[in-house]
Amino acid sequence: MPPKRAPPVRSPFHSEQEAFHFVLLLILALVPIVLAAALGPTWLALVVLAVILGALAVRVAQLRMRKLRGLELPVKMAPPHLGSAAERRVLVVANDTLGEEALLSEVERLACGPATHVLLLVPALIPPGARLTGAVDSLLDQARARLKTALNRVGHEHVVAGETSEADPLEAIEDTFATFAPDEVIVATGWEQAASGLEPRLAGLVRERFAVPVRHLVFEPGSAAQEPDRDTEVRYRHEFGEAAARRFGLKALAGAGILAVVLMSTIALVRSSEKKEARAAAQSAAQFAALPPVAKMVALSVIPGYKPGPEGEKHDAFTTTEFAVQAGRPQELRIDNTDDVRHSITSPEAGVNIVVMPGTHTYTLRVTHPGSFRWFCAFPCDEWAMQHPGYMAGYITVS
Repeated sequence: MPPKRAPPVRSPFHSEQEAFHFVLLLILALVPIVLAAALGPTWLALVVLAVILGALAVRVAQLRMRKLRGLELPVKMAPPHLGSAAERRVLVVANDTLGEEALLSEVERLACGPATHVLLLVPALIPPGARLTGAVDSLLDQARARLKTALNRVGHEHVVAGETSEADPLEAIEDTFATFAPDEVIVATGWEQAASGLEPRLAGLVRERFAVPVRHLVFEPGSAAQEPDRDTEVRYRHEFGEAAARRFGLKALAGAGILAVVLMSTIALVRSSEKKEARAAAQSAAQFAALPPVAKMVALSVIPGYKPGPEGEKHDAFTTTEFAVQAGRPQELRIDNTDDVRHSITSPEAGVNIVVMPGTHTYTLRVTHPGSFRWFCAFPCDEWAMQHPGYMAGYITVS
């Protein structure tokens, strides 16, 4: 058996006009989304995206339903003839009917014809569920086994070749037209579709799609092949098209429901997050407003025996012991130390250690992180005052 030819890569754009329309629609869809994201809250952009996706899904569903019902007939493709004028190429498409003796006899008869080449195409008929779960190997193996049995039965290895495909049967046939270019197509099905069989309407779809003779051979197990009349073909087209349209409609509704639930949940989460952020911002603003005002420069003094304690005795004290600063911003302190020894504003938690020398000097108080931090004088002076805020100790509040 000749090596299997890979099907051509399918382009997402069949023409420059379709590519232009796609880019134009993409731009028109992105503009309102970008505007909504820039001018409104995040959830509004999600709502606009949901509306656009919904409109696109509805349009795609409409086109798909029309195609399944046969309301849109494609332009017929006429493949070029390959080989000499006397050469004839026949494509036989079958799956579960490939083992029918009548079909194999017909393939043998064709193979005996002068300058005739036959290609057996076996679509694996992989349902969407198997594609999602990746369970395609067993179905492909079944198709390969049917093909191998048929090729061994027919013989004529230089005349009869075979291929399997995991694509949709009509797409698999279209791919084969690009590589094999048949002059005639034979589609073998049962009278009614089986679980592993081709749809009886496939022959009519091929006849409408390609400008080559198409024969539809219908089999009953163990019986000779028959060709259905025109009325039967019309019935196949209508019944199976409506059934396919109903299945697609149910899947589309289920998909739309799932998408709606996901989008609504996302919008609810985004709105909830935005409300939490707004509440946090309001609380932060309220807390900031409640903080003492931050002065550009604070002037204070250190005076021995300045402030009386609870027992009536006067103690050393800073005239200002509460400092309000902003995180990361320096605060100037102009301190007049009237004592003849050093004092300090020390807070290990805030990372502050200002040594206040005797006399009047300017110092910088800077804390990098917010919070409320206790400070004290680290140089021995008034032992009681060093332990009590409002004297030689106090607090630094950082916003």
